[in-house]
Amino acid sequence: MLTFLTWDIHIWFAWVVGIYTFVHSICMVTKCLIRNFVRNPLDLSKRYGDGSWVLVTGATGGIGEEYCLQLAQKGFNIIISGRNKQAIEEMEANVKKTNTKVKTKALVADLSQTISPSFYEKLINEVKDLDISILINNAASADSAFFEDVSLETHLDRARINIGAPTMLCHKLITKLLGRNKKSCIINISSLSQTGPIPFVGEYSGSKRFVSLLSYHLHDNYGDKIDIQDLMPGFVTTKINRYYKGPDAITAKECVESSLRDLGQEFSTIPALSHSAEMQLFHLTYHFCKPFFRMLAVGACEKRALELYYQDNSHNSH
Repeated sequence: MLTFLTWDIHIWFAWVVGIYTFVHSICMVTKCLIRNFVRNPLDLSKRYGDGSWVLVTGATGGIGEEYCLQLAQKGFNIIISGRNKQAIEEMEANVKKTNTKVKTKALVADLSQTISPSFYEKLINEVKDLDISILINNAASADSAFFEDVSLETHLDRARINIGAPTMLCHKLITKLLGRNKKSCIINISSLSQTGPIPFVGEYSGSKRFVSLLSYHLHDNYGDKIDIQDLMPGFVTTKINRYYKGPDAITAKECVESSLRDLGQEFSTIPALSHSAEMQLFHLTYHFCKPFFRMLAVGACEKRALELYYQDNSHNSH
């Protein structure tokens, strides 16, 4: 009798898991199809204010550069934040080529050096008179390496830029964004890597998990006044990914187009069909079949990380 009851419980549990998996998959696929083929994007300049300002961190390359160019095309003025003054000046010129009517402002800052409140107070004071409608926390740092081989200072730099910077900027600007007559917006760039622990980039995936949870908190508390977007791309062909061009990679242009397409309509967004499929697979295997997650998702990342690690060390040894 006990054996029968135990067997019955196992069958019941399998049905529950199966139904949950089926419903979750249907919801994910439906959202993905609506996002990519049905829903029209909003008029962002009308929603957030024509001629208002966008602050973009990590704005001189990759995803940040694309946000600057595409939002300038839509009539937004751009605050270009980066650590290299020359790169910022080049980016300003590119923005003005895209739209001669928009204004730009340079904000030179190395976000990896400190999380001092006075540093961010000084930073925000430089733009306090501008009508900032959108904050884009894009700046990030990552590399593929064994945890113990990375210096403590590098770990701290990454924590400051990946976790400290978005937290401090959201905190310093939240009152300003809430006080506007129109809607405001915060875009936090997370990653599919936050789905589960990824070898050799665990610090990065952990920091992106923090960014997603921060976005959830902001959306829960301020979503009626500020559009919060938690953008979760997979591989994007940018410098941080060593310009990876595999079949699952998308360009920075495609990533940003998808982000702006969903802005104001969806809190958590994944920018490509291939990345949506990866997210669904990661979610199911991580929660219900961790050995398969390790083999499929983690194994691929681990292989690439090791290739990069040995490639770098091979160059250093010559």
